[in-house]
Amino acid sequence: MNLAEIMVYTDIRQLHQMASHYGCECNPNSKNELITTLLSNLRHKGTIAKEIEQLSREETHFFLLLFLDKRTQMSLEDLLAKAGVALEAKKERKQEEARTYIAKAMKRGWIFPAKTKAVGQYQVPHDIREPLLQAWLLRWQNEAEPFAAEPEAYRDEGTALVDDIMQFLQFLQREPVPLTADGSMYKRYQQQLLQFLQIKEEPLAPQRWRFGYGLHFDLYPDRFSLIYDFCYYQRWIEEVPGQVMLTEAGLERLQTPSGDALHGDTLYHEVIRFWMRLYKRAIPNLPMLVQLIPMMASQGWVSQREFSRSLLPWIRPFYYDEPQNILVNRILKMMVHLGLIRVGQVHDGEWIYSGTYASQSWLRKYNGFTDTTILLK
Repeated sequence: MNLAEIMVYTDIRQLHQMASHYGCECNPNSKNELITTLLSNLRHKGTIAKEIEQLSREETHFFLLLFLDKRTQMSLEDLLAKAGVALEAKKERKQEEARTYIAKAMKRGWIFPAKTKAVGQYQVPHDIREPLLQAWLLRWQNEAEPFAAEPEAYRDEGTALVDDIMQFLQFLQREPVPLTADGSMYKRYQQQLLQFLQIKEEPLAPQRWRFGYGLHFDLYPDRFSLIYDFCYYQRWIEEVPGQVMLTEAGLERLQTPSGDALHGDTLYHEVIRFWMRLYKRAIPNLPMLVQLIPMMASQGWVSQREFSRSLLPWIRPFYYDEPQNILVNRILKMMVHLGLIRVGQVHDGEWIYSGTYASQSWLRKYNGFTDTTILLK
């Protein structure tokens, strides 16, 4: 429902709170006048811009978690969880403050009690999401360090990862590959396979700290680790004592055109979804960041330095993995591999990024907030 429709059914006490918050001058005893005045205020660009400008960093975090989530109805538990994430740094009285955030969101007209039989359900007017997000984006653009330079060359990997999934399955179709005692493919097989792939990587040296981003993240380089884990999760490959081999399901996948539907989505979309579910355990804010980054880079190139300045406060360490490394290698780098952003480099060595068609189209439909995490075993 849109804002006007929701207000008709809204309790007059909430309308009074909203009118007080926005300083509306109208007859408080006339619900029709209250609604008309509030609608005029809430749709005014100046009012929206002022509201965004007054948000603290924690409130901005809650705002983005709320409006980048595409659901139009959420439970009280959903909202408390979002407020809890935004207040992560404030351990004391967090539960109490989380409820305050929800009360403020109601006064601002962002959420309303849903008119359903279920208690504790709230609805978000679908027509206020885009104007509010665009106001936040405009404010960010005004504060961001301007970056007008175009890279001499850039890399857009598109759907290369999907093509390399098929290359991996074809590699195993020839014969099973032997595994070492630690469960990894022997180095010479890795080197042979990695040379076949469109995006080149080198086999890993042993690194015990590599964990939390998939079952085989400690055995293989970042991109191939995702390819391997995706095929393993789909049961297209299986590990038996001493070797990894193609399954009947994997052979069937090889014989199916890549554009055909897989669980309702194309293979490409399913890989993106898998990556987000796999990495979300280590990076709880990933659904928000994956939508926010292409939005920030939709009008041109954005420097890695600017992304760091804007996004690092919303990324927490994951054991030995520091926020800067998580942003650069776990998020930006993997989004390039997935074709969600492209990357270039300018003369001073600065890495810059811009959005792609995939990020602007599919991510507008997909809601990573509602997907559960994947823990491979």
